[in-house]
Amino acid sequence: MRILTIRRMLGLAAIGVAYVHGKRGGDATLASIADTLRHVWSSAAERLGIEQRPKRTMPERSASPRVGTPNGLDRPSRPQGS
Repeated sequence: MRILTIRRMLGLAAIGVAYVHGKRGGDATLASIADTLRHVWSSAAERLGIEQRPKRTMPERSASPRVGTPNGLDRPSRPQGS
């Protein structure tokens, strides 16, 4: 019998996260649990000395002007219905 199977490791991790979540006073919402998971991950990475990825930033782009006819073809206007 294997001591640490995947199922047991996931179960122990879930129990650990639930414990930390309760200690932090988290709500029973998905956002709060996600915040607890981020906290646990960053704490573990800090203790292990793992560098976190730098936050990705979106490059600044100027707003492109609206083009009336994107493919260069003019369409005849539709007649107004009565």
